[in-house]
Amino acid sequence: MKLPELIGVSGSFGSGKDSLAQVLVDEYGYTQVSTSDLVREVAMRERGSVERPVLREVAQECRERFGPGYFVEQGLDKPRPLVITGIRSLGEMKALKNAGGVMVYIDAPIEVRYQRMIDRARDAEADITLEAFRAREEKEMYGGDSDADFNIRAIGEQADIALMNDAGFEQFVERAIASLTTL
Repeated sequence: MKLPELIGVSGSFGSGKDSLAQVLVDEYGYTQVSTSDLVREVAMRERGSVERPVLREVAQECRERFGPGYFVEQGLDKPRPLVITGIRSLGEMKALKNAGGVMVYIDAPIEVRYQRMIDRARDAEADITLEAFRAREEKEMYGGDSDADFNIRAIGEQADIALMNDAGFEQFVERAIASLTTL
């Protein structure tokens, strides 16, 4: 069984992106880079906040200032095999693909994802309603047509692998690994 040396992971909020990456790290020896963590570092340094609206603004500003693939490019020099999570723009996906990577998109029903977000209680995101969660997600699913804009929807349409994480975790991981080994 041979897995790709470079994997990018994108998807809807709470779909299982970091969970899949953790399996790749723990069981297959991957190094993980989280674009979300990179954005949080910049946001904390420049704005003193890691609330979701601030993260969106900082990510957009950095992509416009340094190039649409900026956050993925920051991680490409890490040891392989490598998984990069939190890809949110077409420019980031293109940077990954230009480096020989495979793009994985993960989704799950919104009610399931909302409950996962509440359960993980990261930052202040656990305090929002399902309706606010849905509205917040829509801003990142499509923010415009440029390579620097948030466009998770287009990433999902263009991904090499699309996975639904709506069953048990073990089943999800099995499907993901099977899909990755058939490329």
